[in-house]
Amino acid sequence: MTTYKEPVNRRRRFPWWARLILLVVVLYGAALYFAAHQAKVYLNAVVAPPGATVSENCAEYDLRGLPMRISAVCKSAKFVDPVTGIDLTTGAVRTTTFVENPTHATFSISSPVKARLANGATIDTNWQSLDSDIGGDLSGINYGSVFIGAIDSTIALPSVPSPVKVTSDHAEFHVRQNGPDLEVASRSDGTKLQTALISANLPAFSTSLDARLDGRGNVLSGAPITAGEAVQGNINRLEINFGTDGALAVSGPFKIAENGLLSGDFTIDVENYAALRGTLSASFPQATTLFDTASILLKTLSAGSKTGSITLNVRDGHVSLGIIPLGTIPPL
Repeated sequence: MTTYKEPVNRRRRFPWWARLILLVVVLYGAALYFAAHQAKVYLNAVVAPPGATVSENCAEYDLRGLPMRISAVCKSAKFVDPVTGIDLTTGAVRTTTFVENPTHATFSISSPVKARLANGATIDTNWQSLDSDIGGDLSGINYGSVFIGAIDSTIALPSVPSPVKVTSDHAEFHVRQNGPDLEVASRSDGTKLQTALISANLPAFSTSLDARLDGRGNVLSGAPITAGEAVQGNINRLEINFGTDGALAVSGPFKIAENGLLSGDFTIDVENYAALRGTLSASFPQATTLFDTASILLKTLSAGSKTGSITLNVRDGHVSLGIIPLGTIPPL
């Protein structure tokens, strides 16, 4: 009698745990590849102007780091902006992305940083520390922050015989895309300015900026900047604060036309203007008459209060206080 035997299925079956390991390996490989790609994208955004690539600006490019983060590194970097004519060189540049969140990254730039402007001015900057945070989505970068400690800059201007030295204990810069617009904020503390042009050293001061640039949100994603293009937005607050020696703040909408002429309505708030007048007059004695006139005007408008406010109207570079012309601002 013939006995029927069921055919044997010789295909090898992986146990569930082996399939799980394979799935994890595949997902990790994909995330690692994407993280490496994003690290190079972010590095390109840091060291290269729109339209350029990392290889054109980066010396000894390298990709390193495992298992959970990838770093794209340049031993040094060179940045040339064809629009503004700025020529910038830096020390080592590193961007690091993380496998679990490859659209977020940190970057660092080693000093010194040397910049040469189109007009021949040079800026040499060193710092003690620089920490940063950038991120976005598949379309590109949409926010970034930089924190710098112990900054020391020397600025040499072609028309000025002696350099200007600027130091600061701390500085930070923030940019964020908000819909079509670009929001910009910055702050510095313990800033000092030293130059032969100042008769007496200014006391240490702090600065802050909160502003919006209309229609410029895509700049972070690499949108090109066209020379001579009009720029407009709003200064929410730009402040220089000398502490007990007074403070000066500016706010208001502005527009810079294609020809560089500024227009806007700017509110100027001055705290403790009497002390500020003394501070500025001691450092810039050649402008003492201007400071005295401004102090008298603020005292009149503020009814004797220590805090005064005026509004300046600027139309195509022409500055006025109401119907009183004050002067002109050259093209920016």
